[in-house]
Amino acid sequence: MANIQHDALIPDRFDGHLPRHRHNLSRAEVKSSQSARIVNAAIQLFGDNGFAATTVMDIVKKAGVSRKTFYEMFDSKEAVILAAYGAFDGFLRDSGLTADNRADLATPHGISAAVHALLTVLATYPAAARMFFLEVLGAGDEVRRRRDAAINQFVDTAAATLHLLRSSTSPDLPPLNRTIVRGIVGGGMEMIVGHLVHDSPSTITELGQEITDFVLGVVCPTTSIRN
Repeated sequence: MANIQHDALIPDRFDGHLPRHRHNLSRAEVKSSQSARIVNAAIQLFGDNGFAATTVMDIVKKAGVSRKTFYEMFDSKEAVILAAYGAFDGFLRDSGLTADNRADLATPHGISAAVHALLTVLATYPAAARMFFLEVLGAGDEVRRRRDAAINQFVDTAAATLHLLRSSTSPDLPPLNRTIVRGIVGGGMEMIVGHLVHDSPSTITELGQEITDFVLGVVCPTTSIRN
């Protein structure tokens, strides 16, 4: 039987438990549920035990599927991580970090709220936080390329907001270029990594003020969230 936590990152309408009796589910519905169970199980295991220490057999046992079913959908552990990155858009959406609301975020308090929302999402999905921030670098080149693409996606999303924030609060300063925005994102990521190495993901929201001060210190150094 599958043993997936309720904070699973990939939605599964059956919550990890397909009907055992005769049912009217289509093959596509069954495969979708099995795939979600595999990815959610792998995320938990990678986050809890590490990517290198986790085997395919560990994943199929936790997911409650057969080895044959696993290899019908994924050809390796790396392929499962790539599938998990499909949820990255959900991270941004759940954090409210989208292009549609950049104007609402482009204030010191808006940045503070966005940082807190992102950290809350990471605290909600602790295994995913550890996997995405700690374990993916130990996977293959394709996973590292996908990680870089996700970072670039985040940079693109953040850039519009940070440009607006600087122009409205520090108009005398030159516009931010993409290299600086990527540096801001990278610095925030390193703070998150440092916390995950030494502390529980459940307390990661404690970083909120520190990350906010860092972002504002670079983008609008004459403005403070406390003003």
